[in-house]
Amino acid sequence: MALRFNRRVWLFLIGSFVHGLGQAFMFLFLNFYLKSLGLPDSATGLVNALPAFTTAALSLPAVYLSRRFGEVRTIKLGSLMGLLGITIIALAGGPLVALIGSFFQGVGSAFLMVANSPFMAKETDDSNRVHLFSIQMALMTGAGFLGNVWGGRIPDWYAGAMRVSPASLPALRAALIAAAVFQLIGLIAIMMISNDEVGSAVTKRVRFTVENKSLMLRLVVPQMLVGFGAGLTIPYLNLFIEAKFAIDFKTLGSLFGWTSLATAATVLIQPALVKRLGHLKTGLVVEASSLPFLAVLAYSGYLPIVILAMFTRGALMNATQPAWGSYAMAHLSLSDRPAYTALNNLSWNVTWAIAASVSGVFRQLMGDQLRVSAFHYLFFGTMLAYAGSMVLKYIWLYLPEKRGLEQNLEGIND
Repeated sequence: MALRFNRRVWLFLIGSFVHGLGQAFMFLFLNFYLKSLGLPDSATGLVNALPAFTTAALSLPAVYLSRRFGEVRTIKLGSLMGLLGITIIALAGGPLVALIGSFFQGVGSAFLMVANSPFMAKETDDSNRVHLFSIQMALMTGAGFLGNVWGGRIPDWYAGAMRVSPASLPALRAALIAAAVFQLIGLIAIMMISNDEVGSAVTKRVRFTVENKSLMLRLVVPQMLVGFGAGLTIPYLNLFIEAKFAIDFKTLGSLFGWTSLATAATVLIQPALVKRLGHLKTGLVVEASSLPFLAVLAYSGYLPIVILAMFTRGALMNATQPAWGSYAMAHLSLSDRPAYTALNNLSWNVTWAIAASVSGVFRQLMGDQLRVSAFHYLFFGTMLAYAGSMVLKYIWLYLPEKRGLEQNLEGIND
């Protein structure tokens, strides 16, 4: 397979990869860092949810920005805001400053989520679009592997040098500062991408409109359920594993790292699956296969089995994103692509943020003694939400395409 991408795409991939390393560092330790600052579960839930709320609130303005000034400028601004956010969090001395950092993280995420997919779609054609989406996803999950494995060792390295506990605030802060450094390096690569030519043709399209409302609805609503299900448990998976099995940071980082690597390997076979089964069947089959492993992850008390389930579930569920993303980009018009990205991110982030906040309050009400039991209830909610999303995708997207009604989804407006 010849990877015939232009220089702008390669710089984007490099920047995304290094940015992903920093994100992996942050997400591995954020919840432990917030606990070391003295935040209760409800406040930790708010810090986790605020970026999603901010992303949702700014998704539509970000579409305007992307259409008015181009995807590349939007990506650059998003990367800069993300770096600012993680730096503020790393230097936080209490909950208020951490919330401010989380806000800037959400601002950056809004710009990146709106611009990334349209940028990749515009820089490719039908012959290499799925490959680029898959490679970008694989690089991000590969960065998650390296970031988790390396990041999991930073508190130990710092603790050994400074003679403090790996779970101490200074050791955890060192890991977040390292995350900020990686995001700075990624920003340098992003800033080297040449800007889009913005002329009258672009400025005429700044008004937010949706041409194909029927297809937009069918694409976005199922993702709202995915966002809600994920928000209940996935942001706190590190807390769940640590609480249930009492493992150290280095082991925890390795677990999350190998999960990311398994996802990257699965993503790389997506183009072959899409070619053989089609976008929709690939997405549905892979997502449905992840549910039994999610149940094992949630309820098994045997660590090796949980580790295997964690690897497999993460690989299967996350690997479907290129299939759904490239399907949407292929079936939507150029003007609807940024709108879809914004609406999809808005709805996903709102439900994710609500669920993350509810999860934090629920776990605090259950108390530390029942922390693992609380997660058991929350995982059941996650499975119900994922299953509901799959049912909607099957009824609204797969069945009409199977019956030869795809033209109605692509071209008929409400």
